[in-house]
Amino acid sequence: MSGEREKNAAAWIEDCLMQEYTLQQILSEKPSGEVFLWQHKRLQNRLILRRCVAAPEVYQRMLGIVHPNLPRIYEAVEVDGKLLVLEEYIDGSLLSEQMGSLVGKREQVRQIGLSLCDAVCCLHQLGIIHRDIKPENIMTDHTSGRIRLIDFTAARCKKGPGFENCDTVCLGTAPYAAPEQFGVTQTDERTDIYAMGILLNILITGRHPSQEICRGRMGRIIRRCIRINAAERYASAGQLKNALWNL
Repeated sequence: MSGEREKNAAAWIEDCLMQEYTLQQILSEKPSGEVFLWQHKRLQNRLILRRCVAAPEVYQRMLGIVHPNLPRIYEAVEVDGKLLVLEEYIDGSLLSEQMGSLVGKREQVRQIGLSLCDAVCCLHQLGIIHRDIKPENIMTDHTSGRIRLIDFTAARCKKGPGFENCDTVCLGTAPYAAPEQFGVTQTDERTDIYAMGILLNILITGRHPSQEICRGRMGRIIRRCIRINAAERYASAGQLKNALWNL
């Protein structure tokens, strides 16, 4: 899409929102972008408008994708260095708000892990690395009870052979970020595996693996996820799912 067409599309989105929708709430305001909740004046359905600095190809690859553990992306256009994204509103609560109640509940955490594996598998099949899997980016959908992985502003599309040896921009949240996210090498699917291992451990024990690692078979799975050497981790979310499924 040319720059002029993108500007026209962005103008159409904003005009449509102003005419047909009511701004309900500003959900987030950060230097990297803003997130707004809009509600249709007649139908009462809600959607999210995201203005952010992000990789446009990530959201463009997600257009039209329907997956039970991911939000639908309705439109994504880049204008003046920022991305304008229309996406599904999820009526739910963040996993970060539920963490205290999950400590010690291995089966519940295992089910969360299985759902996340499905979401991440879909992203990886699209060539997308999330790079910021953490409780603040995971929701429990109140309608379906499903786990939904959200916020792809730190995500990028996987690069093939011949590209630079490390990521040019270090993104992610430090406690969950794999070593390669700090400019050591190129991030890939195993970067998300690392974050999921950290997450599973924190959900079960209430602590980062550097403080305490879960015991038993789940602990062995977590240890493999968080290997410093990416080659020693599970190679895919599918492999991790199989390990969790067979616990």
